[in-house]
Amino acid sequence: MRSKILSDDRTRPEVDRSPIRLLITILLSIVLSDILVGIIIKSLPTVSKVFELFLDSTLLLIILLPILYFYEFRPMTKYIDDRIKAEETLSSSEERFRSLTRSAIDAIVTANDKGVITGWNFGGERTFGYSESEILGKELTLIMPHDFIEMHNDGMKRISSGGEKHVVGKTVELKGMRKNGESFPIELSLSEWETSDGKYFTGIIRDITNRKRRDLENEVIYEITQGATLTSNLDDLYKLIHNSLRKVVYAENLFVSLYDEENRLFTFPYFADKFDTTAHPVTKRKSVTQYVFRTGRPLLMNPDIFRQLQDQNEVELVGTPSPSWIGLPLRSPSRIIGVLVLQHYEKANVYSETDVKFLLSAASQIAFGIERKQADEAILVRNLLLEKINSEKDKFFSIIAHDLRGPLSAFVSLTQVLTEDIKGMTLEEIRDITSGMKNDASDIYSLLENLLEWSSLKRGVMEFNPERLILQKTISKGIGPVRASARKKEVSIDISLTGDPEVMADRHMVETVIRNLVSNAVKFTHSGGTVNISGFPATDNCYELLIKDNGIGISKDMISKLFLIN
Repeated sequence: MRSKILSDDRTRPEVDRSPIRLLITILLSIVLSDILVGIIIKSLPTVSKVFELFLDSTLLLIILLPILYFYEFRPMTKYIDDRIKAEETLSSSEERFRSLTRSAIDAIVTANDKGVITGWNFGGERTFGYSESEILGKELTLIMPHDFIEMHNDGMKRISSGGEKHVVGKTVELKGMRKNGESFPIELSLSEWETSDGKYFTGIIRDITNRKRRDLENEVIYEITQGATLTSNLDDLYKLIHNSLRKVVYAENLFVSLYDEENRLFTFPYFADKFDTTAHPVTKRKSVTQYVFRTGRPLLMNPDIFRQLQDQNEVELVGTPSPSWIGLPLRSPSRIIGVLVLQHYEKANVYSETDVKFLLSAASQIAFGIERKQADEAILVRNLLLEKINSEKDKFFSIIAHDLRGPLSAFVSLTQVLTEDIKGMTLEEIRDITSGMKNDASDIYSLLENLLEWSSLKRGVMEFNPERLILQKTISKGIGPVRASARKKEVSIDISLTGDPEVMADRHMVETVIRNLVSNAVKFTHSGGTVNISGFPATDNCYELLIKDNGIGISKDMISKLFLIN
């Protein structure tokens, strides 16, 4: 390119330097000198031929040299000076260009029409990992995908991207290939130029990995924000969060831990892990997850950091150890509601500080979304509960009306009989009628008592007063009113408890539950049958009671409906 610029005739003076013009100039000079010699000799005495020839030659030189100087040599000298200055200017310009190219952050790559790299800067080395000595003379396909440049024996035939056949003069996004084999997104601006040596292409290549990452991060955070509104329930929201985060970071092993302030438990509503099973609710302990919750700070952890925290008695190992672990507090505007955890079991240093910044932004949106969805679901549950309560109340009133009508009708009839016929009745007849009235009154009282207890439960006003109870005595007292009817039916009630258990419970509640169950057992057991009350220690510091009879039993269909109000 440099030789072409310097040989361009547009840089030379506007002088006609053809041989014909030079010949005419010399001939005119000779003619003019002969004329002048003739005039001078005529004015002088007779001179020799030698003197005449010397005079002629001298005058010719005197006339010819100024003409040649002004019309030929002086423009040539100026042209040479201008050319030297142009070379110096060009050299300085090229040096400045090379310096700018070398210091540019972006890769600046030059290739000939055969696709061979002829120019490479430090930006190319930083971007692709190849030094200048390693890359010069190599084909562009080493750093560009093969579908970008189509090579033929006679040179490059196609420069395309995204279906466009020609990208010279445009900025396009492509995939580059680093020396270590890593593929990454690049932005290419390509220009074409030509010299006497042939056609060349120069590309300015920018690594847009960070820009693409930022765009993807913003997209994911927007997805999570929208998910709080668009998903139908919390489970769907957790799945959306998981699928969105894995677009940016490694998230195959991810779980969400929330803190239940009322029960003081950590729950795990979402748990996706290739090794550990879903964790059960736990109290506060020294897990790394709860350390993040306590401190309220994100933790990018590796085995060394874990050992340091372990030595400080801050954490203990829970679950399968992982060389890469990251935990983020789920901070809502009001409080920290839990922790988001991601981990990798095979590789170390999978997560970076860049991931921490992104996940912190995502965690705030996740916390907001969880709280919003929890509030929506709480409202939905309350609405369903109100509908159920209203339905149960209506049905219960109809049941009460039906159950009260029978005993009350019988009671009224008996009082009417007593009122009208008592004078003609024997003492035995009066005793039978009053006994029936007593039974009806007892049934009505029991029904009203159950109604009051049900009402107290539904309104949440039933008092719970636990105390230490000797279970054997409590059961015996509770079934006292039932023993008379059991004896009348010749039904035996046996109590068989393992050990001599003491429990913490509400005396009234225990007696009521036992009395109702035993009363029903006696009612549906044939004469001569048995009702057995047994008990034994169960897990979790509980004592389990079983009430069994050999009466008519309950069908499977009826068992499935036991706790329905109808």
